[in-house]
Amino acid sequence: MASLPIRFTVCTYNIWTNTRWPERRAALQGFVASHLPDVLCLQEVIPDSRAALDEVLLPTHQRVDDAFEGWSNEGNIYWNTAFFEMAAYDAEQIGILETLRRLFWVRLNLRDGSGRTLLVSTAHYTYSGHPEAIASEKNVRMPQARETIAALARVAHADEPTLFMGDLNDTNQPIHILREGGLQDCFTALGRYAPNTWPAMPTSKGPQQTIDWMLHRGPIQPMTAEVVDYYLDDLAPSDHKPLLATYQFKQ
Repeated sequence: MASLPIRFTVCTYNIWTNTRWPERRAALQGFVASHLPDVLCLQEVIPDSRAALDEVLLPTHQRVDDAFEGWSNEGNIYWNTAFFEMAAYDAEQIGILETLRRLFWVRLNLRDGSGRTLLVSTAHYTYSGHPEAIASEKNVRMPQARETIAALARVAHADEPTLFMGDLNDTNQPIHILREGGLQDCFTALGRYAPNTWPAMPTSKGPQQTIDWMLHRGPIQPMTAEVVDYYLDDLAPSDHKPLLATYQFKQ
């Protein structure tokens, strides 16, 4: 049985559906193979990209395998089986306008006999250019952030170490709502500013934005955090940059 992973790595990554696929396949596999995060939360998954990741990560890692199409065409979560064993999982409705998007979560048992657990969750909030978001003339991600806090309150055990991350498509009010709900982002916790996560140039271009976030609460703390610039043959794995952090369980 593996000992308690005092420190473990976590990554959140929007992997850009089928845009420029399979051109990006080798780059995506290269990033994951070279960094091997112990927990990997994904957005904009498609069956082909999931299969490419399976080639690199299985069987040392596992992921959720469920009939709900959102797990194969929107989000999924991988975990290192040397450290963690899945205890439960689900996909919560939090008002995201895109049909298959949810708050995807897994509860992981630590493989050290301590009985401790870790709740890992991810979401992809609605893009500001979504037709319904434009028609509403409101920031539709604000209620999604509130619903995230409510869902985590329902799902999480008391004082359970909790991670929430993903492409939140925002840098202002929704992030404040999440913070007011008890979550802290990994960069603020380290006394640092949050770097830009989009676009990953030269694969994608546009005004730089910080829209991918990793947040936590409970007896857990970040030790390091970075937004990774990774390229293979001048091609990034996605239009987003991956956010990679090391966390430590508090005693």
